[in-house]
Amino acid sequence: MKKRTMLYLAAAILISLAITALALKNSGQEVAAVQVRQGSIMRTVSDTGYVQAAVSYDIHATQNARVLRVPVKIGQTVKQGQILVVLENLDLALQISDMRSQLSQARTAAEGSMAALERIQLEQKDAAENFDRLQRLYQEGAASRVDYDKARLQVETIRQNMEEQKSKLNSALEQSAGFEQSLQQLNTKEQQLVVKTPVKGTVLELPVKQEQVLNSGDLLAGVAVAEQLEVKADILSDDLAEVKVGQKVDITAPVLGQKVLLGEVKQIYPSAEEKQSALGIIQRRVPVIIALSDRANLKPGYEVRAAIRTITRQDVLVLPKEAVITNGDDRKEVMVVVDNHVQHRVIQTGISDNENIEITSGLVAGEQVIKDGSLDLQDKTRVKVVA
Repeated sequence: MKKRTMLYLAAAILISLAITALALKNSGQEVAAVQVRQGSIMRTVSDTGYVQAAVSYDIHATQNARVLRVPVKIGQTVKQGQILVVLENLDLALQISDMRSQLSQARTAAEGSMAALERIQLEQKDAAENFDRLQRLYQEGAASRVDYDKARLQVETIRQNMEEQKSKLNSALEQSAGFEQSLQQLNTKEQQLVVKTPVKGTVLELPVKQEQVLNSGDLLAGVAVAEQLEVKADILSDDLAEVKVGQKVDITAPVLGQKVLLGEVKQIYPSAEEKQSALGIIQRRVPVIIALSDRANLKPGYEVRAAIRTITRQDVLVLPKEAVITNGDDRKEVMVVVDNHVQHRVIQTGISDNENIEITSGLVAGEQVIKDGSLDLQDKTRVKVVA
């Protein structure tokens, strides 16, 4: 009987110890933990960008004029050679009329000189034949010296008249050619009054209206080449060190929904520009041009978010950024859970993205780390990991 009692007592003690151990195991501060895992991480430089035409043409007035018609609208798709603006230049019209009159007169003068020259050439032929005949008669003694000299003088006089007439004809022809060239130039200017688009595209700017008076050089229209869009993003100069031409860019925008467009850095401007932020802070920003492989439903002027992929690491250890803290010695530290106890551990880190950070040393895959690194937990503190 006594022996049986001792056995019951021993069993009770063992059960009590097990319950106590289980209670101890389940005691401690509840914490959320994450496992160190193998994965990839990508660092990006992100900023706001604006969609613009990759190729566009600004069309300016070539002369002072008045707007007669504007047969297109902003946003309209136009074909190559389609009329954008029709202008009027009354001074040019007067110049053309005057030049046509002068050209007509010059041509009439040239035609008169040509006819006169032809008559003189006939007279020269007759005078030469008469001189040859009198010269033979004079040598034979059948004609007087007076008749001979008179015939020779007539030949010389006609020759001089012919040279003068040739000079007049050449002058008239040169004048006519000059007037023709001037008229051609004026006609070209007249043709420029009908302003056409040099490319197929979309009308982006149209700052003119009917009856408006323009000066030479004023902007008439801006046309963007159809289907060719790009993004211009002004990147902080401090973030530009790792940005290079050729890097891939993720483009997002509310208008795109869940779709992410892929772009590529095409150009980095050589100098920074001063920009004022929404908070009124002056910043140094560098324009970066991003080519788009797909325009989707984007249009010039739309605001987008551009994330430039600067560095990518594959198959590395990663943790959420909030699990890592920087201690007073400027060292990176995490709280590892070992046998339900906190163990502070110094680690080395690499690159980070918006959510995760690369672990280069101090941890191995599968270890549990307290997710909130800012918790005030001393080394060896008992904790209970919860989901």
